[in-house]
Amino acid sequence: MSEHPFVFAATRENFPQLVLENSRKGPVLVDFWASWAGPSLRQRELLLRLAGEYGGRFLLVTVDTDQQKAIAEEYGVKSLPSCKLFRNGRPVEQFHGMQTEADYRALIDRHILPLADKVQAAALHAWGQGEHERAIQVLAEGAMAEPENPSLPLMLAKLLIQDERHDDAQAVLSALPPALKVHPPIQRLTDHLALILAARRAPPVAELEAALAGDPVDSDARFALAAVQLTNDDYDGALAGLAELLKRDPEYREGIPRRALGAVLELLDPADERVRRYRRALFGY
Repeated sequence: MSEHPFVFAATRENFPQLVLENSRKGPVLVDFWASWAGPSLRQRELLLRLAGEYGGRFLLVTVDTDQQKAIAEEYGVKSLPSCKLFRNGRPVEQFHGMQTEADYRALIDRHILPLADKVQAAALHAWGQGEHERAIQVLAEGAMAEPENPSLPLMLAKLLIQDERHDDAQAVLSALPPALKVHPPIQRLTDHLALILAARRAPPVAELEAALAGDPVDSDARFALAAVQLTNDDYDGALAGLAELLKRDPEYREGIPRRALGAVLELLDPADERVRRYRRALFGY
């Protein structure tokens, strides 16, 4: 093993596992070099630097062609420097001769998954194995590594909601920078979560109805009642309550009546008569 992370030296014995098997999991770049070939030393230096910079998103395997002639012959290496990128057990691209740094980067980038995709795949795998805490940890770390990517906190909040950790999901969404909070899928999930939390924290329906009878402009009570009705699959009641809230207090909680009403309508069949009726209310205020 090299002193550099993500870099390994190949031998005839370890090449099948190191290169062929690992290439089924991700890209493996094989650097064919020799100590007497100046250009191959420059390629080796550049690829070592890129391997460190990419932080494990591809594996770099070095082959000393003087010591591993059989490998070089098997893969048709006749001049140095040379490198081949392996995927799924076979070489799929190659360079002969020293290239520019941009060329090597382009080669690597064509075959690596974005970090966010790898994080999401790892999280879903852990979740599927019942390792919920591990999945959440992977997503949290990924979100910190890519703070401008909305897909990671979005998945994190969704998994927390599935795990009924609603307060933790709200904390994740509340901590997002303003630019991400208005990202449409995150905004929709935030509004969905607001309805869930309002229903969970609401007093009995009789108390909410009494509060509204005594004070029809009690927006908190009206929103909570609509949330409870939605949870109980009373779409008529929820729609009527949200439409009334939109009419009376459209700026309640930064405009949530309009967004929540739209979110409930999205749950219905587009042909449902209530969609047409309440869309008129949605755009009428």
